[in-house]
Order: sequence, then C-alpha cells, then structure tokens
Amino acid sequence: MRMNRRDFLSNSLATAALGVVGGCATVGDAVGCVYPGWKPGELDIHFIHTGTSENTFMIFPDGTTMLLDCGHVKKRKPGYAEALPPMPSGERRAGEWVGRYIKRLIPQHEIDYLMVSHWHSDHFAGIPDVAESFRFLNYYDHQYPNVGKYRRDVDDEDFDVFQKWLEPAVKAGMTREPFRVGAKDQIRLQHDPTGYYRRVFEIRNLAANGVMWDGRKNLIDVAGEHVKQTGQKYINENPLSSAIRIRYGGFTYFTGGDLEGEFVGADGKKSSYEERVGEVVGPVCVCKTNHHAFFPSMRDAFVKSTKPQLFLSSAWSPNQQNPLSLGRMTAPENYAGGANPIRPVVAYGAIPEFRKRQFDQLGLSGFLAPEGHAVVKVNPGGFAFKLYTLTAQDESMRIVGVRDFLCC
Repeated sequence: MRMNRRDFLSNSLATAALGVVGGCATVGDAVGCVYPGWKPGELDIHFIHTGTSENTFMIFPDGTTMLLDCGHVKKRKPGYAEALPPMPSGERRAGEWVGRYIKRLIPQHEIDYLMVSHWHSDHFAGIPDVAESFRFLNYYDHQYPNVGKYRRDVDDEDFDVFQKWLEPAVKAGMTREPFRVGAKDQIRLQHDPTGYYRRVFEIRNLAANGVMWDGRKNLIDVAGEHVKQTGQKYINENPLSSAIRIRYGGFTYFTGGDLEGEFVGADGKKSSYEERVGEVVGPVCVCKTNHHAFFPSMRDAFVKSTKPQLFLSSAWSPNQQNPLSLGRMTAPENYAGGANPIRPVVAYGAIPEFRKRQFDQLGLSGFLAPEGHAVVKVNPGGFAFKLYTLTAQDESMRIVGVRDFLCC
C-alpha cells in the first residue's frame, strides 16, 4: 500500500521521537551520531546558525558549492544577547564560525559561488572572514552594477569593509557579473561535464533590486514604477533582496533574503511585493522565511502560494518569528487545496522559552525542530529529503534531530 504524505510524516516524527538507537558516537544517520556529510547526487542545504546572522551554504548534486549570505551583527540591543546568545560562543565573529563549519564539509579551499541577497550587515558583513579560508570563484549581489541605486539603511562601516575586500578579490580572478533576473542558467552546475544532473536541476533567478520575473518571459520593474508614482527616491534594502528557486527532481526550495514590503504600481495602488513574488514561486517543499519571519513578512497570501512542508529560519533578535507570522505559517487554511495538506515543520536556530510556549499554545509543539544548525539533505533524484538538526553549542556536528519528508 502506498503511504501518503501525511502518514509518511507522522511515521517519521514518531520514529524521530525514539531518540538514539544504540547510542551512536561515530559518523551515522541517527540522533547522537556525527553528521555523515555530502555524497554525489545529494543536494545539501546548510542553514548555519550563529545567533547573529543568516548564513546558507549549499552543495549541489555534482559537488558545486555556493555560499548565500554570511552576516554579522556587532551591535546587539540590550537584552538581545540574553535571549539569543551567539552560537557556539562570542569568542569569534560569525563569519569565522561559518568558515570553520564549511571546512568540516569540503576538502577544497574554493567555493564556486558567492551571493549576497542585500546590503544589511546580518547578511553580508561576515563574508570577509570566510574569505580568510576560502577563495570564491563567482560572485553576485542584488544590485551590481547599480550599487546604491536605492540604498538608504546600510551600515556604511560594514559596507566599506566589504567593498575593500571585494575589489581585490575581483582583481585576483573572482568573476563578478550582474544577477540576471529571470535566468535559469546563470547559477549552474560546475562539475557535471556529461550533463547527468543538469537534466533535473536548475536555479531560477526570480527577483533582485525591486525587479521581478513574471513567470513567463517578462521582467517587471516594481521598484522603478514605485519611484515613478511616488517620487520617493530611497527604498529600504529588504524588498530589494535577490530571490531564487532551486529545483532538483521533485524537490523545490525558495530563498529570498529579507523580501517584504509594499510598492505602488502604475494604477496608483499599493500591493504586497512578497505576495507577487510568491505567486511566481508557486508550491515548494522548503522555504526560507522572508526577513527572518518578522511580522511584516510571511503574509497569508505568500504562504498560500508556496505551501512549504518545512520552513528554515534564523534569528538574532527576540522579536523575530513572532506569534502573528508563526500563525500565518502554520494556519491549516493556508494549505487548503493541496494533496494531503499538513502543518509544516519549522526549524529555528535558537529557541528561547517564549517561542516554545508559542508553539504549545498553537498546538504545534510536535512540529518544532530542535535548536541548532538545520541541514536539508535531498536524496539523489530529488523525490525525498531529510531535515537534520546539528548541535550549534559546539563544533562536533552531532545530530540532535532527524525528520523525513517526501517531496511535494
């Protein structure tokens, strides 16, 4: 008898709850074991939690590597450190911890792609630290060659430090070119000479700098039209974030930086930019929360369009992942119309007690992943995937949670 998605997930949750099988202390696939690493044919997405930044490292099926954002927040408001401490400690900057994490995953000292979603420090300020250990071969940000076209709320000190690293890196051979919205062949497999995986793998560039792909053949300059209609020259960095969708077989993943906000269109009316992009994204298996799930983002219409089975989210302040956005992300009515609709698992890096209480109040305690690094491992061919949670309290790469999913 074929098991439907709801039964498969429920069975997996029950299995995960059993805990350590045999007290594994070496490399393995169970709770208590050391994370087994990547193998050819797998797609790995590592959501590396530092408590001060958002950092995603990916290994594609052929071994192509990509770092999407690596930040650092050096000025934490009073009370934030107590609620969300740096992980595994404050002895190093976030970028240093991220570089050390990546070293445990790959033997080479080159990373094929580096991408910056937008110019907020928690998304880019840690990259020069990673570059102390790795050479990046290809680079994209959301604005080049129009850097600063709408720039308003950027930490100038962090931005200047990054630019001082960036220019020499380009002179030393790192390729830098505009991020082409709508393209599906700009970020591509670099180690697949026969095209074996290319037939079932693609990355679609969906949006950047307020320009979005319409899902067909056209681009829409949403930010440009907003400026034309309102006369406002400056736009917050968040809605200017770049966004991509990854497909591997039946698996799909969306990530869009801090995408949110409203723009005025040619008709003079405001509309949600996040919702418009969500319509183009369509249903996905895994979704990185927009703007850390801060309450202006993760609107009902976006969740209804994407219907993810799993949300990945990082946090560095206690007002992120609040009850309003959490309620939208898990509301059953936002998943209506799908086959065997489920309420999705949510993976946070740090889980303060108030967040656990929120899940309990919503009856979702069984759908909260453990605290730590979140790793999505998609099987060869892309018809199923696992969520591993690795401890972020130290560098042991020890598994503290495992859950299984069938692809959408």
